Amino acid sequence: MAAGRPNNVLRALMQRAELSASDLAQAVNAAIERRFGQPGNATDRHVRRWLSGKTALPQLHYLVGIMDVFQLQSDQLGFTLTGTRSQQLAQLQPRSTLLETNHAEEDHVLRRQFMIAGAGNLLSVAFAPLPTSGRIGASDVDRIRESIDRLHAVDDAYGGEQLADIAESFVQQIEAAMGRCLYGPRVEQALYQVIGQLHASAGWFAFDSGDQPRASRNFDSGLRASLLANDRQLQARIWAYMSRQSWELGRATETVTIARAALDATRNSRDHRLSALLHGRLALGYAASGQGAQCGTALARAETALDRIGDATAEAWLAFVGPGEVMGSAAMAHMNLGQPDRAAYQEEQGMTLLDPAFRRNRFAKSVHLAECYLAANQVEQAVGMADQALDLYPSVNCPRWAVHLGQFREKVAGFDLPIAAGFVERYDVTTAS
Repeated sequence: MAAGRPNNVLRALMQRAELSASDLAQAVNAAIERRFGQPGNATDRHVRRWLSGKTALPQLHYLVGIMDVFQLQSDQLGFTLTGTRSQQLAQLQPRSTLLETNHAEEDHVLRRQFMIAGAGNLLSVAFAPLPTSGRIGASDVDRIRESIDRLHAVDDAYGGEQLADIAESFVQQIEAAMGRCLYGPRVEQALYQVIGQLHASAGWFAFDSGDQPRASRNFDSGLRASLLANDRQLQARIWAYMSRQSWELGRATETVTIARAALDATRNSRDHRLSALLHGRLALGYAASGQGAQCGTALARAETALDRIGDATAEAWLAFVGPGEVMGSAAMAHMNLGQPDRAAYQEEQGMTLLDPAFRRNRFAKSVHLAECYLAANQVEQAVGMADQALDLYPSVNCPRWAVHLGQFREKVAGFDLPIAAGFVERYDVTTAS
């Protein structure tokens, strides 16, 4: 390259990575230290000279640092190499090869993480590997999102008893990568967003496993990340989880307050599924505090939001929200209001409307419908539905609803009926195995 001729290749690489001259200088210095054991002394002035062409070919240690930052060979950086410089570079192992090896090793480690989904179901949960050095780009964030979607697919089918461990582990890996790599401001915002999403997911998985302190810790961490990402939709998602948790813990007023905060924060920008979910949370809170009229209004608004969904594709975490979910919320609300017959009818409708892919939800609904029937003194129907839940028990890990099924077993054990005795015996054998 002739002196004074701009290096547009390097400029394009910097733009793609969202790196300023100062950012690149910092990254090159860090790469030099990793490579040679001594920190570099590049400044933004060096980078501007490389870009303008005033420095047609950087010194060897700078050039190697640039190669490591972009994980490219020297002839892919827009510089014209001399024969001497080519010979010097030939003696150095390309850092990009080392990175590929580390990625493979990291991927191997990640693929050793497993979860057991009931008897006989061994599932491997592997995440996309992250860079060990250099930069984190938008494509890396996209792969993280795909991995999060896979987590929710496992939860939908099998339950998430051990998924909180995996989600938290991935947060740690992302934070470690952020500490050793470089990234631009937009990628930084996206990284905080996926960290918040993982904490939200881990919180929900912990909640569903009955570990409420752990769930609360993850929700708090997720909210902090959502603030750093400036993502109100993520905040509303976490509040939806927290509202459900509050209802589970018997905090009716808090259930309503949190759901309202989520609705207010996303007033003009909500996904219709999220609207349906949040109004369903409001209904639960109102019902728990005995406010039947407000509960009915909230359920009507949830159904209205549901009608507006159309054929829009849902985010993985929100895909479960449909007619079956809204009817299930109505059933739980009416159980709170002391109307088990109405609750049973609504949960029956919810069961018929549930997508077969959501096996974990089918288990939960089966248990709840059994509870509704029993509260309505329909013992035979209650035991029959509990039997259906027991069919799913070996392949679905959902401790929260498994506890409900155990409580149902204790209640029917007191009935002097052959059908009740048969269920108790089957329950004991199934859970013991």
